[in-house]
Amino acid sequence: MKMNLTRLFETQDILDKRIVKEKGLEGQNLLPEKILALQVELGELANEWRGFKFWSENREPRTKAYSHHEEKQHGQNGFSSIAKYDKNPLLEEYVDCLHFILSIGIELSHEDIYVFPMKSNDKITYTISRLMFQAHALEDHIKEPPEDTVGTFGSMFSVFVGLGELLGFEMEQIEQAYYSKNKINH
Repeated sequence: MKMNLTRLFETQDILDKRIVKEKGLEGQNLLPEKILALQVELGELANEWRGFKFWSENREPRTKAYSHHEEKQHGQNGFSSIAKYDKNPLLEEYVDCLHFILSIGIELSHEDIYVFPMKSNDKITYTISRLMFQAHALEDHIKEPPEDTVGTFGSMFSVFVGLGELLGFEMEQIEQAYYSKNKINH
């Protein structure tokens, strides 16, 4: 399945505009903060992946956890019970990164970008480091005309999609997790 980038960008744009309005950030250049936020989220993704932790006894990715969100449900006898929902911390961190990549693309007016997974035989460690480097390179181009950032942004997004494949995520799974997290962010 292919990701519906148009819908993802549109959905992210609605959230971005809401945040800017609610926080009184109109007219401010938020691109440096968005790039740093992406780098922080990439670090959090690496932390949930755990594969780089050569010193640890447990290097398995964290893909199962119980959320702290609980919802009351009514049983047959009118009694309330608490239901816990499973979550995938690794996927959640990947989707957090996706939010910021989309937001950066909107900021740079690169919503029409063509993205394809840059699948490689590289280790996940290298791929995450490469994404951090690409985000930094993008930041170096902030003062240049936005059209000069198309290649850097497109490559970064493509490497990010390839990382999703390396982590074992399906495009449909990523999109579903994105929209669920977007609702929470609203």
